[in-house]
Amino acid sequence: MKNTFSLFLWIVAFEAISMAIGIATQGDVDGWYASLQAPPFTPPNMAFPIMWTLLYALIAAAGHALWTHRKDHQKNAVLIGLFVGYMALNWSWTYIFFTQHWMGLGFIWIMAHNAVALTLILTAWNRIRKAAILLIPALCWTSFAAYLNLGYWLLNS
Repeated sequence: MKNTFSLFLWIVAFEAISMAIGIATQGDVDGWYASLQAPPFTPPNMAFPIMWTLLYALIAAAGHALWTHRKDHQKNAVLIGLFVGYMALNWSWTYIFFTQHWMGLGFIWIMAHNAVALTLILTAWNRIRKAAILLIPALCWTSFAAYLNLGYWLLNS
């Protein structure tokens, strides 16, 4: 029961952070971002909060799995460090892209984010496979987001 409650708290915290980031950038999404020429296959804006709600629940569950196994092995400290770096890159990309409108840096940033995500997944695969599997959908989505970021940059620079 304690483990279920702590997982619930992780998910609530990640969803709250996601919502705060969404609220903070809404003006830029409705203004600056809406004025840009979109690359092919850009989903409608309503797809992003739906996807990120689902993905942050999975990411939170992955973080929870890593956290609950942190004492099992020295290597798990590396996994926690990778996860913290992954989330720092994840959350700060929104500021770089939407608030500062730095599309070039945003592309470099999201590629670094994806490299850390892949490293985290591969490192976790043999230790805490559940966490690795939970992060795969987010890596797929942020790989698509990297394509969109690059497309916006090339079409609007």
